Amino acid sequence: MTHARTQIRQAVIALLNGNTAAGSNVFGSRVYAINEPKLPALLIYTKQETVGEQSISYPRTQHRELVLTVEIYVKSSGNIDDEIDALALEVEQLVAADPTLGSIVKDTVLTSSDIQYSDEGEKPIAIAMLNYSILYAVKEHQPQQLV
Repeated sequence: MTHARTQIRQAVIALLNGNTAAGSNVFGSRVYAINEPKLPALLIYTKQETVGEQSISYPRTQHRELVLTVEIYVKSSGNIDDEIDALALEVEQLVAADPTLGSIVKDTVLTSSDIQYSDEGEKPIAIAMLNYSILYAVKEHQPQQLV
C-alpha cells in the first residue's frame, strides 16, 4: 500500500482528470516541463506536511495537515486573466463539492492562490497555484493507513 500522501494526491488527480477544461492533461508531478501542446494542464503535488495533535497511547494517532498544490497552466487565446480564472473556478468547485475526497480525509480547504504570467513562447501563458490545506489522520506506525 502507498503512503497516505500518495493516496491523497491520486484522489485529487482522479477528481480533476477529465472534469475540467484541461481534460486528461492532469499530472501528479511537477518535475517535467509542460509544453504548449499539452495546455491547458493541471499539475498536482504535495509541498509540505505538519503533524499536529497526537494521542497519548501507542500506537499514537497523528493528525496531519498536508499542503497540496494544484498548478494550473493555460495558454492565451484571448483574455488570459479570464481564461486562468475560468479553469481555477472549475478546480475550486470540484474540490469544494467533495472536501473529504471520497471520505479519505477529514477536510480540504483552499488557503491561497497565486497567479503568474510568462511571455516566453509563442503565446502568453498564465500559471495559477491553488494551495489547499488537507487534514487527515494516520497511526504513527502505519502512515499508509488513513483513519
